[in-house]
Amino acid sequence: MKHQIDPNYFPGFTRKAVTFTIDDGNIEMDKKFLSIVRPAGIIGTFNLCSPDKLSPEEYCEMYHGYEINNHVKLHPELMVPNSGYIFSEEPFDPETADIRTLYRYPGAEGVWLVNGCYYDVSHLRWFKIADTEVYNRLIDETRIELEEVFGEGSVRGFVWPFGQQVDYKGVLRHVHEAGYYGARDAGSPVKSFSLPADRLRWKYCAMDHDLLEVMEKYEALADDGELKFFSFGVHSIDYERNNTWGNLTAFCEKYGARPEEFYYSTVGDIFDYEDAMAALTVTDTELKNDSSLPLYVKIDGNPVIISPKSTYTV
Repeated sequence: MKHQIDPNYFPGFTRKAVTFTIDDGNIEMDKKFLSIVRPAGIIGTFNLCSPDKLSPEEYCEMYHGYEINNHVKLHPELMVPNSGYIFSEEPFDPETADIRTLYRYPGAEGVWLVNGCYYDVSHLRWFKIADTEVYNRLIDETRIELEEVFGEGSVRGFVWPFGQQVDYKGVLRHVHEAGYYGARDAGSPVKSFSLPADRLRWKYCAMDHDLLEVMEKYEALADDGELKFFSFGVHSIDYERNNTWGNLTAFCEKYGARPEEFYYSTVGDIFDYEDAMAALTVTDTELKNDSSLPLYVKIDGNPVIISPKSTYTV
């Protein structure tokens, strides 16, 4: 007798994962964000630049149960080669500084200051810029500092400050070789709910202003037998700035606490589960799980959980 074996399920025997990816580590706004998502059981990932605002104990307590990823200390822009900037050794003075000139940033060797726009054309601010070598050094330093607080091996994902940038290959090569599971971009959300085909260039699906609209489309997706992925970002302060906390509250009230329909997890855990499922060996008579995770499958329509490092005989 040939059995119907369907291995495409997340924990809870659902095909749809829900998560979030929130940048910058704004303590006040992240606390408010957590006060809304945590009671609803919605899990996700916070991307921090540096753990320098709270004590290690306070950080661990605040973000307990959530993933921490690398968003790079100083939140630098990646320097464009042959950009035509003038390098100055004069001290930076915001009153006299020229927008075409780079000034040494006193807080880190090899980092410069350059003028640019944040959020809208009227909001000018000086931000930090670094070449690929220094940028990669900052990535490494950030991981060390974060793992001193959150634990060795805990920081496994990378998130671009300002989104993916020119000369990105040198950074992405470094990120890949350093063992990160992926690199998340910023900017306009993707329109697909498939699991990312390229984790070094993945993006979220929705932001604060379209969260409910996009999630409604996700909820309505017909079951095509494939695993689906919904993630929203990008800053907790977006909800304050855009007065959209009501969107987040409505999202949690409508789509939280539904584990029979949605797998709530961190970005890293969702990718880990995808990898474990892809490595499952399936024959007509047995299913072999070599991973360290329990896998959720259906055999002839019946739910079966295959324990880690075990073989299930059909």
